[in-house]
Amino acid sequence: MKRLALIIIGGITLVAVIAVARTLMLLPARAPIAMQEISAPPEVRDRYAQNLAAAIRFKTISTGDGAAPDHAAFAGFHAFLQDTYPAAHVAMNREVVADYSLIYRWPGSDATKKPIAFTAHMDVVPVPAFGLADWQHDPFAGIIDDDGVIWGRGAMDDKGMLIALMETIEKLAQQGFVPNRDVYLMFGHDEEIGGGGASAMAALLKARGIQFSWLIDEGSAMVEGAVPGVESTVALISLGEKGSVTLKLSAEDEGGHSSAPKRFTAASLAARAGYLVTDNPYPLVLDENLERFLMSVAPEMDFGARVAIANLWATRPLLRDQLAENPTLAAFMHTTTAFTMMQSGTKSNILPQYGEAIVNYRIHPRDTVAGVIERARRIIDDPRVVVEQLGGRDATSMSSTDSEGYTMIAGTIKDVFGPIPTAPTLTVQATDGRFYYGVSDDVYRFTPFVFRPGDLKRIHGTNEAMHRDDLVRQVAFFEALISKAASVQ
Repeated sequence: MKRLALIIIGGITLVAVIAVARTLMLLPARAPIAMQEISAPPEVRDRYAQNLAAAIRFKTISTGDGAAPDHAAFAGFHAFLQDTYPAAHVAMNREVVADYSLIYRWPGSDATKKPIAFTAHMDVVPVPAFGLADWQHDPFAGIIDDDGVIWGRGAMDDKGMLIALMETIEKLAQQGFVPNRDVYLMFGHDEEIGGGGASAMAALLKARGIQFSWLIDEGSAMVEGAVPGVESTVALISLGEKGSVTLKLSAEDEGGHSSAPKRFTAASLAARAGYLVTDNPYPLVLDENLERFLMSVAPEMDFGARVAIANLWATRPLLRDQLAENPTLAAFMHTTTAFTMMQSGTKSNILPQYGEAIVNYRIHPRDTVAGVIERARRIIDDPRVVVEQLGGRDATSMSSTDSEGYTMIAGTIKDVFGPIPTAPTLTVQATDGRFYYGVSDDVYRFTPFVFRPGDLKRIHGTNEAMHRDDLVRQVAFFEALISKAASVQ
């Protein structure tokens, strides 16, 4: 027994030594890293802010109710861009697609080099009338307060990025910069309601045989306080985005009076179906993509967390369960299921003849729309319930972290903002970027501004705003990136 005990103790000690050694060798600790500040002359900062404020005043709203785009708003915004950025419009060729979307091409000096592309969108979501009173400033007034904050719908999603790109091209064009490869800008007009403009632009580019080396769209950013256990600012570069599908789960019955109820009703059948799929979520998987993310941020964490990440061979299930306690991180690990709507009945004493439940899925790249539907039918397993697909699209593929594009983006982040950690991630919302996979070797999502705690709820929510310093950061990043990626060697 003594010999067995010694063997067990020795084995445990060996495992502990290996775990600590892996931690020390692979993931050296470092102190929190502050993001390097970007300076600009006051008049430049003010001009950026004024131009974004002016862009916000154009009510380029996508309502999603089938209404046509507001022609005056979009035509006015097009004219605003031409008037505000004259050098950029001399340097670039502009083309209107699908009535309101814009393609800009900045011709490069070397036609043999693959072009690169940057996308943003002009449209914004509506501001509900019932929520207007909660805004600090009129959401379409383009107010700049005394602290340099630009208030209004679209400041963050996505006119801020669009204006930063135009400021960048204007600045480089004024300096006489000529890219050594074609540089494209694509500005969609209906991203918020499905991206028909981006789809049309991608189809046009494909028909012309255009193939980008890489493309950047919105979808991730630099974050502070968003990654548990990490104090440094972290730059998240998204490699892909989730798909989505909505299922309508409906049932019919003959109805009757509530004084003589049956064991079930159309309402209870639909509700039970919604409950069953929600109560049987997709399993959580700490896959290679999330593993890369964890390895990227591990040096910023305490020793215990680094031990766990360095030794996933032993800690994967435990770490997976701990990460799942954070809803945002849990969403990265599986296809999510959300029971969002229920409709049935007309009166409290009438057994309903019809009931429906609406369930929305956000599909992880390892799953498919067809697989989601089949799984829902199998879980419900009730011929009285009809499972109907409402729209739907598969997730995108995941772009490479070994490509020219990722290397350029990550390197420029460090050049401009300092040695802050960069980490690959997955976008859980929809973007126009998904349409460009057929015309780009890699598609990334990164907006170079800082999300702080509470900022995410401003997007599509109340009091959307951006500080003028974030515009300065964006222009500095895009200027450095284009100069690096498209300069004549």
